[in-house]
Amino acid sequence: MASRPSKWRILAVFGGLDLDAVGENKEPTCGAMHEFTDLAGSSAELLMLRDKTLDEVARQVNVWRPNLVYFSSGASPVTEVGHRTLTALSFKAADGTEVPVRPEELATILDGQEIDAVYFDGFSTSVHAEALREQGVAHVVYWDKSLTPSPKALHVTQFSHAFFATLRNKSATIPEAFALAMHSGHAHCGSNPGPGLRPSWLPELVSDFEPLLPSIDSVPLPVVMGADFKNGVAAAVPGWENVRLLAPHAELRLLVCGESTIIDAHRLSYLGEALRALLVLEVRQLTLASHTPCERVPAHLPANATAVRCSMRSASNAHATVVLGGPPQVLGHDSLVEYALRQTLVADALSLQFRLPPQGIPAPTARKSAAIANGADVVDALVVTSVWAVHLLRTLSGYTSFRGLVALGLGGIGSARVAGFNSTDAARYIALAQAYDKPESLKAAGNMPAALPGGKPSTGPSAPSGPASYPTMLAPKHPDAAKESAAQPNGANYHSEPTNGRAADAKAAGKAGQEDSAAAAKKRKLAQASTTATPVWRSKRPRMWECTEAQFMEDLCAFHRERNHKNVTPENFPDAILNGSRLDLYNLYKEVTSRGGIKVGNGINWKGQVFPKMNNFTAHNRMTGVGNALKRHYTMYLLEYEQAHPEDIRQDKCEICNGSDESATDWISCDQCNKWVHFSCDRRPNMGSFKDYAKGNGATYICVNCSNAK
Repeated sequence: MASRPSKWRILAVFGGLDLDAVGENKEPTCGAMHEFTDLAGSSAELLMLRDKTLDEVARQVNVWRPNLVYFSSGASPVTEVGHRTLTALSFKAADGTEVPVRPEELATILDGQEIDAVYFDGFSTSVHAEALREQGVAHVVYWDKSLTPSPKALHVTQFSHAFFATLRNKSATIPEAFALAMHSGHAHCGSNPGPGLRPSWLPELVSDFEPLLPSIDSVPLPVVMGADFKNGVAAAVPGWENVRLLAPHAELRLLVCGESTIIDAHRLSYLGEALRALLVLEVRQLTLASHTPCERVPAHLPANATAVRCSMRSASNAHATVVLGGPPQVLGHDSLVEYALRQTLVADALSLQFRLPPQGIPAPTARKSAAIANGADVVDALVVTSVWAVHLLRTLSGYTSFRGLVALGLGGIGSARVAGFNSTDAARYIALAQAYDKPESLKAAGNMPAALPGGKPSTGPSAPSGPASYPTMLAPKHPDAAKESAAQPNGANYHSEPTNGRAADAKAAGKAGQEDSAAAAKKRKLAQASTTATPVWRSKRPRMWECTEAQFMEDLCAFHRERNHKNVTPENFPDAILNGSRLDLYNLYKEVTSRGGIKVGNGINWKGQVFPKMNNFTAHNRMTGVGNALKRHYTMYLLEYEQAHPEDIRQDKCEICNGSDESATDWISCDQCNKWVHFSCDRRPNMGSFKDYAKGNGATYICVNCSNAK
């Protein structure tokens, strides 16, 4: 992970018209440097220069010794197409005119300085960026001069504000702030594509590090005297795998700036990824304030386990209390408790998920109030997350100095307004809502996708994944019931659990059977055509039953890079942890597709049949909710991939009656041959009930053929 200075020392150099000047008569301000003005002397120091010559800037660099240099070239007047755009980087000459700066001149003024980042709020070139890199600048952000069409100043300033608002968090690095600003931009700015369908408002990052949102891998290892963690904490600390975060889930209402059109899967997927990242930045380097034993140990913890109530402070000094369960020898060590909190809270933060309105129900209407977001239009949205995250977000919303929620366009958290919103923010989000550019891929399709894409942006941003699930990293966004319901093929529900996919399909099939068969077939073809208006994916791997794990993961990552523009590789994907190890997507996909795919829903014994075939399974694990966690992870990472590979799905024919969904919906798979039957077709005595098998309570199903073969 990229490092960052303990304190930002910023030199901001301004020229031209202010990027933040939304109205005609607005006085010039300090642009995105507003994000640091109220931090002077604490976590940042800021020196601003306006309309200076190159020599004057060079002298200030030598005196000030900044570790971040911000150049703003300003924006053009309103163009003939009705908006302002960027201008090229220039400096004031001796005669008062503006002259462009050559790469070697720019590199010279920074020569010998220890500068972590240079940020251009204006047009520049790769030559300028490389010249700075040669001088030792670790990260350079700039808008390419060759971008076509030219980015709107409105979109550029949204990205810049989101970037620097994130960078105020003492846990955030430059690449992480860049990635979070991309996600905020995709939610509020649309696509406005340039060359290669890359959004023209998206700048370039020249760095040794990719712009990735923070993951569980970014949690620093604990410092324990005499302990060696080179092979991981679990290998060095006996009983570590039994540590559990006891965090109930809750629904939370958010007020999102924008029109009703922001409540769709595409935009909320990016917003969900960014909100999860914001939580990770808050808790991955949290400080343990105290921990005291609980009076009563929860009954579902392993034998001889204990539980402690932990009080902690986040990166922005917000307080929260959670309960950890685990072995006494682990929870009795302060450093291990603090690390366990960081790791489990990061994993749980990645489970936050937006809920979409049910299919056919219109999105909530926008409304405004002077008390919320300074009068900008806001829309209700629901997320499912853990109770500790609800408390943390509400606390952060009351901090005037906390700008992370403003960067995402959140005007209210539950019944609490976001105190950091100012009039400039409101004007920007009002203008963004009016100028929103619908992504080109969705214009072509005619509507938004029904499910949240899975996958927290490639050189361009990733289409965020859906929800994640506890106890893994991504419970519904990067796993809980919210995301799962949002991604259900038959629509999501704001307040209820998703229905069994197979039962819903069977009901629909029964209704279609009452219609004329030719008309029904025509309707099905039209419905299928309307949901497949996405680019054709051409897989390069062998058939699933011949495919190795390495071939599968390479193909899956290529799919997410091409379809969702996610910067993933088999080495870093997925970022979800299940039962102490990276989520095994290969066996999860293989087992689910061999059982009919995600449409089977609760007809699959996720806990009793799928989980034991995965590398995450351990014989004595005591995980709770693993079935729901697997469904949510599948929805997030594999649903779109499954839809692009219908040939992987085993066709549903009962081995007893040879019937399909129309015959019955109580499907069950044999644990030995993996063949499917309707449970009601198995007339053997003493078989118990269907839920004994389908709910994954340990019952093993052996079909008639396998039983007779013994």
